[in-house]
Formats: sequence, structure tokens, C-alpha cells
Amino acid sequence: MEPKEPHVKGKHAVFGRGISKSFGQIPVLNDLAINIPKGVIYCLLGPNGSGKTTLIRALMGLVRLDAGRVYVLDEPLEKVNRVYAHLGYMPQQRPLYPDLTVQENLEFYAGLYGIRGQKRGERIKEVLAVVDLAETRDRITGNLSGGMYQRISLACTLVHDPELLLLDEPTVGIDPVTKQSFWEYFKHLTEKEGRTIIITTHIMEEADRCDIVGFMRAGKMMAESSPDELKNLAGLQTFLRLKVADPEKDAARLRNLGFRVEQEGEALVVPLPGPESLREVLSCQDLRPLSYKIVEPTLEQAFLKLAI
Repeated sequence: MEPKEPHVKGKHAVFGRGISKSFGQIPVLNDLAINIPKGVIYCLLGPNGSGKTTLIRALMGLVRLDAGRVYVLDEPLEKVNRVYAHLGYMPQQRPLYPDLTVQENLEFYAGLYGIRGQKRGERIKEVLAVVDLAETRDRITGNLSGGMYQRISLACTLVHDPELLLLDEPTVGIDPVTKQSFWEYFKHLTEKEGRTIIITTHIMEEADRCDIVGFMRAGKMMAESSPDELKNLAGLQTFLRLKVADPEKDAARLRNLGFRVEQEGEALVVPLPGPESLREVLSCQDLRPLSYKIVEPTLEQAFLKLAI
């Protein structure tokens, strides 16, 4: 199936329409469309079995599609080998060599991309600093913990300085401090160097840090938008929780002003449809809240609603 709108060279890191793939009688990708601009962190989000990993493998040319037209860094998918040197792929289980040292694994992956000599040494030093493992370069990889193994996997993915990174759950097993370091580096790559990152994750806090979320369900792309827009699509709103002395009387006052109010014990819950709503509620005559709290919707709530 040809794209309904044309592929514009230089605009997208990945562009596709009509992407379909079945394994036997089981459809995994179903007439899926995808638009990933250059220079963003794009999160593929969806329930288990929604097709996220299959899509990433397809973009790398590791899975042959049944139908669809896809461009990766402006090359049609059937010629994706032309841009392999500009792609960095980190699967959930990256094949490192357990009998080699960390340094030797990095040298091997750098060599695959023709990086040698002084440049190789500089890149290895840089990526080891990113994953905070400079002191472990001479340790045998097979003796490292699961978290360290994951960090070395990312270092090997980064060593050739790819233009497009495809990372399948890269932070699994990573401690919070290192995870924060990863995300700071991801932001640097996209905002300062114009790189593009496609990431899958089941951690909603991480998805909320991405520029665009592609929400997949049953092999279809249900929505592509910013995290905030995805929350709106799920029908979620910011609301105000007020603790008041007389809930029934104060609820009546707010309802008379046109607000929807729910009573939860001594607290009132008021949806805030717009930025001016908070001021209108708090300026309500005779309303004297004992305390109040603004509660923002979460991406996890949106995920649970959209996944049904």
C-alpha cells in the first residue's frame, strides 16, 4: 500500500504507511502508519503483544513485511542496508561476547563500523563515560551484573555515533542514578546533536519524558502525539482536590457556578477544564478551603484507558 501522503525527504527519520506483518495466521502489525520526525525521542508504547518489538525489528530489516511502504533515514526499507552505518540497534538481549573484556567488546563493535585507531579510542572512552563504566573496561563481560551488562550493551550501540537509535527497553535492570544519566544523554543527543531515538518501555515515567508517544494496540497505531495530548485523547483532565469544612454547602456553591463537583468524604474534587478554572474556583465567594491540591493526570492512567 502506498502512503496516503507523500514521503518528504529530510523531514522524517522514519515514515511508513500500510505496515502489515503476520506470523502464520496471527496478525502482529495491522495496516500500521508511523511518522517519526528527525531530532526527537519517540516512544513506542503499548500492551505486551501489541507489535512494538516486531516493528523495531522490521525497521532494521530483520523482519520481512507482508505489506507497506516504509522509509528509514530517507531510504526505502528494502534498501535499508544503505544506512546501516547510521543506525544503532539495541535489542532486549544484545549479543555481547562473555569471554571478552568490556574494552574488547567495544573494540569489536567499533571495528564492525570501520572505526579504528585514535578515533576508536576516543569513542570508547566517551561511551564508557556515558554509561559510567570507565573503571570496568578490563573486566570480563560475562562476570558483570545484569545492570552492568545492559549498560555495556548501550555503549556498544552508541560507539559508532549513529544518527538513528532504536532501543528496545534499554533501561531494564538499570539503577535510578544511571537511568537518569541515560536520559540526560538521550536529551543531549536529540536536542544538541539532532539525533533521533526510538525507544520502547513499560515505565510510564520514561514514556512521559519523550517528545512523541506512538500508542500501539493489536498491531495498529492508535495515536501519535505528545504525552500531554495522549492524556487528553484518553479523556483525562487536571482536577482540584479541596478539603473543606462543609462539603455539602461548598459543593452546592461550586455547582451553582457551573462546575462539576464530586464529594469524597470531607474533600471536593473539581475538574479543571482550562487554566482559568483554578482561579474561578478559588475566588468563589465564601469558599474557604482548609487545603487544596492540584492533581495532574498521568500517562499510566491514559495507558490503562486506551489499552482497553
